Amino acid sequence: MGRLVFGRNLMAGLMKGVVLPESVWTAVTWAWIVFFAFMGVANWYVAFHYSTDTWVNFKVWGAIGLFLVFALAQGAFLARYVEEPS
Repeated sequence: MGRLVFGRNLMAGLMKGVVLPESVWTAVTWAWIVFFAFMGVANWYVAFHYSTDTWVNFKVWGAIGLFLVFALAQGAFLARYVEEPS
């Protein structure tokens, strides 16, 4: 989306100290888009199909846990491409 609106990759702009190939930045951007879309659908489903208490527990524990797992997976993915400065 950032490329369409601003003409540049916003993820690369947020992480200026990390130098990665453009294809990796594109993959990272799409991974975050898909993750947030999935979280939105999951939130909607839990909110309308379960009790309020279950939804709150999902938001507090499930969503935070899924976010942490996803962020760690992104870190592991990016670690393969980041080069140590010489």
